[in-house]
Amino acid sequence: MENEIIKNLEITDTAYGGAGVGRSESGQVIFVQKTVEGDIVDAEIFEDKKSFAFARLIKIVKPSSLRVKPVCTEACVCGGCSFAHISYKAQKNIKKRIVLNQFRKYKNIMPEIKIVESSNQEYRLRATARSRNGKMGFFQYGTNKLIAAEKCPVIKESLYNKMKEFVCNNNLTGEIYAIENEEGLSLADIKAERIDYKNTGSFEGVCINNRKYGCSNIAFNTVYGAVQVTYKSFFQANRYLLNEFQEYAAGLVSSGLDIVELYAGAGFFTCALMAKGKVEACECDQISSNLGRQSGYNIKTNNSSTFLSKIKKCDSLFLDPPRDGADKKVIENIKRLSPYEIIYVSCNPVTLARDIIRLEGNYKITDFALFDMYPDTYHIESVVRLQRI
Repeated sequence: MENEIIKNLEITDTAYGGAGVGRSESGQVIFVQKTVEGDIVDAEIFEDKKSFAFARLIKIVKPSSLRVKPVCTEACVCGGCSFAHISYKAQKNIKKRIVLNQFRKYKNIMPEIKIVESSNQEYRLRATARSRNGKMGFFQYGTNKLIAAEKCPVIKESLYNKMKEFVCNNNLTGEIYAIENEEGLSLADIKAERIDYKNTGSFEGVCINNRKYGCSNIAFNTVYGAVQVTYKSFFQANRYLLNEFQEYAAGLVSSGLDIVELYAGAGFFTCALMAKGKVEACECDQISSNLGRQSGYNIKTNNSSTFLSKIKKCDSLFLDPPRDGADKKVIENIKRLSPYEIIYVSCNPVTLARDIIRLEGNYKITDFALFDMYPDTYHIESVVRLQRI
């Protein structure tokens, strides 16, 4: 029942999404953010779905041994870092268990899952923040209440300072997304409800409600080549793991094979795959594919399922789909082409498991790594190699 107070709720598990999981005396599953297994808490239900409910933490009656004091003073209320109160060792174990739970219906033998660690300090090279009347911060979890924040421990300090400067100088009310490369060049995309625009500040370019000022794109230099990004194109967020992530995933591809790449973006993996063999790549977003071609990567602008349906031969398939995973038609065409190997990069273990289980009659997993691209959060980046049986 909404607004009901659940007393002495024992948290016994952690769900994908970051919430701790407990059961009320009636057996109803209760999800509570900012908790961890081992906690005993009081919580107030704010959304009741009968078989399960969402509740907000009111009081920690007895803390779990997995708890730590967050570095960030706003971690208990900010909606951003859902795992900031959990020790890093426990975070890794929880993420590994979440992934294994998604693969519980996988019938082949699972290889050992490797975890590549990251510092949780200033790792984010891109971020989104909210602002009201020139004050910047983040929304409290599940609300539109702004939590003003002078700093954010997980965002690159120079980037956060640029965001704050722009918000303050231009008296912004709205949303600011910004990205900065290792040379200090940066862009911002602004969704303004109200703004007293003066200048771009320390950004090389800004886009305000789709109107552009200054330059439109910057480059991230990787070991294998430059990758262009603009205000709205996707790019990985962890500056410490970028090169290792790129090299590891591309390194799973066998040399000398004909490679097909789906969901190529602006070419972050494409440039590395080109060192392994002939690559045919596609990306449905025209802005991203255009940026890739500007960098010299042959990325066609096309829907992945349409693109793959026209491919006659594929030895090695590389795909990095969005959170929704691979389209059903993509899976059908993978079965038709029957490539020797598949390298699947995923930001969502739920759709990753779904797609791999659809292929398990023809393929088995030979390599599985988790890259902790977002420490202190529930997000998980997986790199999986499948080989034809």
